[in-house]
Amino acid sequence: MMSMDVAFLVLLFLTSLTGMLLLALRDTAAMGILLVIHLAVVAGLFITLPYGKFAHVVYRYAALVRYSIEQRRIEAPGH
Repeated sequence: MMSMDVAFLVLLFLTSLTGMLLLALRDTAAMGILLVIHLAVVAGLFITLPYGKFAHVVYRYAALVRYSIEQRRIEAPGH
């Protein structure tokens, strides 16, 4: 699990780095290859999301939504 967390942080850093390079070099001949590299890094970032601790965000949000729904049912009039 630790290696996936490190991979997530590295990919997050590379996404920001390649994005900034893409912005800085958008008027040069290097833009095409930089765009491909940036999109590949972004794809890698999304592929690794479910395997790290970042996936906890989805489960936590779902738990909060479920709790809210249950609370509304309990507090509803006539219940």
